[in-house]
Amino acid sequence: MSNGILEGWIWGLTIITVFMALAVLPTFIALVRGADEILLIMLVNALCCATVIGWPIALIMAIKWPRKHPRPGRASHTYRPPPPHERHDTRTAMRGPYG
Repeated sequence: MSNGILEGWIWGLTIITVFMALAVLPTFIALVRGADEILLIMLVNALCCATVIGWPIALIMAIKWPRKHPRPGRASHTYRPPPPHERHDTRTAMRGPYG
């Protein structure tokens, strides 16, 4: 009998943990992305998370909101290695000025 109660608690704790992780997902996404108005997204997430409409709004805000520091764009040109250095004649460099 106690084994069944223990399994019930484990499943209940697992379900609560999953729902809590899903509840803070918009805030976590906003923090990772570096969204511009993180506090607004956190406020919408905290106040409207229990509603059916509020959580998706917070999630969309976290994904679509502009970043504080936009990522740099991709380079428009391909990488080219620097040109090779000129070859120096080591024989004249070793002789010195009086040759």
